[in-house]
Amino acid sequence: MRSLPHLGAAVGLLCLVVGFAAPFAGLAADAQHALGLALFAVVFWTARPVPVEYSALLVLLLLPGLGLLSFQETFSPFGGSTIWLVFSGMVLSLMLEKSGLGHRLATTAVRHFGHSRLRLFIGLHLIGLASAFLVPSGVVRVLLLMPIGIAIVDGLGERDCRSANAAVLLSLLCSTYYGGCGILTGSVPNMVVAGQLEQARGEVLYWSQWLRWMFPVIGLIRTGLCLAVVWYLFGRRMKPLRPPGNPHADSPLNSTQKKTLVILALGIGLWSTDSVHGLAPVFVGLVLVTVCLAPAGGTLSIRQLREVNFPFFFYLAALFSIGSVLESSGVTAAVTDHLLLQLELAQYGWLGKHLALTAIVLPLDFLMDIAAVAGVATPSMLQLGELHGIAHTPVAMSVAMATSLVFLPYQSAPFMVALTFNRFSLGQLALCMLLISTLSFLLLCPLNVLYWRVTGLI
Repeated sequence: MRSLPHLGAAVGLLCLVVGFAAPFAGLAADAQHALGLALFAVVFWTARPVPVEYSALLVLLLLPGLGLLSFQETFSPFGGSTIWLVFSGMVLSLMLEKSGLGHRLATTAVRHFGHSRLRLFIGLHLIGLASAFLVPSGVVRVLLLMPIGIAIVDGLGERDCRSANAAVLLSLLCSTYYGGCGILTGSVPNMVVAGQLEQARGEVLYWSQWLRWMFPVIGLIRTGLCLAVVWYLFGRRMKPLRPPGNPHADSPLNSTQKKTLVILALGIGLWSTDSVHGLAPVFVGLVLVTVCLAPAGGTLSIRQLREVNFPFFFYLAALFSIGSVLESSGVTAAVTDHLLLQLELAQYGWLGKHLALTAIVLPLDFLMDIAAVAGVATPSMLQLGELHGIAHTPVAMSVAMATSLVFLPYQSAPFMVALTFNRFSLGQLALCMLLISTLSFLLLCPLNVLYWRVTGLI
């Protein structure tokens, strides 16, 4: 495993050199440049021969340097909502840590669920899934949940145990992300798919409809799958729980903790009712940050903001810029067209057709952020579905099943954000994700299509 960074560095640089040389006659030079740079980024972000922020900054410099995007287009993600939403979540996470409220919440969780290891993990998965109903942004959920999970690990006396850290934190991370995909507002790709369906065909997918057709299998059963995988890989290896007695567990909250709790409650309330008041999640997040940093009555000082991992924003910007250059250079269209030629849906039955739609989209997940995949693939899949007499809603949800399959951390920002806490290794996270997504594709996707058939969607 120690040789992985060195091998990754060699393979990544080779991809970059080959892409820059553009030796393939059947593909435009710009497309080869873009694909080589994308593969370089994927390999470096997975093998991590250097910190992700360094390789991401290099990508941001190479994009305009190679003429693939202009400087303004390359760095435009810094003006987008995603980066500022992540910033808001990081500040709220820091606020939880500094106020000590995260530790208090963790203590409460252990007291309620910590009578046995299995009961603790069931409780953590339920907390992760429940948060997906309350907070629309996966990144914000991760930033709120990770400090609580860290406090739980520390409270159990397992701070230096990598397996215990992975068991507790991945319980929260995987349940809130993978289980959250069964809720329309629980995943950004879900909302992109629904938006593309409305824009392209004028059909509105309502929150309740998504919950009916996706949550039983993709939300609830997959949360159970996450529990089984995390327990098998890490949970069963933990020592029996010995929750420490905390003499201050029942003491009143201090003034800073009370303010922190009010700010969090305000945020959750505004995020969970965004369809009523129409305020964007990023706007709500920045308002909360302003309240946190208020000179009088705030919970954080400007000086404490130095602890926010600002270089991580290079990675987020590079991720979106790579998606843009792959689309503008024609790589995405070429890959999609090739996949469409390989599959003739007419020869499949109702089960095969819907799983084929998911399978066509799946390779694109490895080229760009899955939110970008949802935007790029949905219109093409809707057209393909029309050619074979498949209704629009099942087509859109087949695409959503594909964009819920995240095999490696770089494919979705919440997982990369979780890695920045440095409490578990990339290998632990990647193994867990690979198992969950592979089993989801092989078992849960067919089960979900069967559920659609039984309940009358198809």
